[in-house]
Amino acid sequence: MLKILLFAVIVTCIIIGSARYKKMDPVQKRKALWRMGTGVFLGILVLLVVTGKMHWIGAALGALIPFMRNAYGLISQVLPYWIQRKNAQKNDSQTADSTAPKHPLVPMPIQEALEVLGLSGDITKSEITEAMVQDAHRRLIQKLHPDRGGNDYLAAKINQARDLLLEKIKQS
Repeated sequence: MLKILLFAVIVTCIIIGSARYKKMDPVQKRKALWRMGTGVFLGILVLLVVTGKMHWIGAALGALIPFMRNAYGLISQVLPYWIQRKNAQKNDSQTADSTAPKHPLVPMPIQEALEVLGLSGDITKSEITEAMVQDAHRRLIQKLHPDRGGNDYLAAKINQARDLLLEKIKQS
């Protein structure tokens, strides 16, 4: 009895639907076909899940298929703007890197190099050794290195002071 009732409902829906379909203009007919096809597809998925022929996760994924048509339209509209934005960000980061202000290091006097490293004494009288310079440099660069929160300018000044003092020590 249930099968006969289900069959009668389906036949009635087909008759009413075809009568309405004939009265529609072409644009409405196309939309109606898509809706009907989506409804039939989703109905079949539900029937397969209820009868145990399909897992519910597969049915859920299958139910997403009709909506992918709309997603494709959305993606095709948004994708050019997204690509344009990514290219603009890439160009901005490249120009920011290339136009970053560089602090030119001016020649440093010996006394300033000693002050930068926190050393005192006379380098010409061998009061300051290579080990003292290396130790002072290591201590300061560990605190002021750019990777540890310092900045490039201070690290460059410390390195310049070390190089100048080591060169002066080797000369004398």
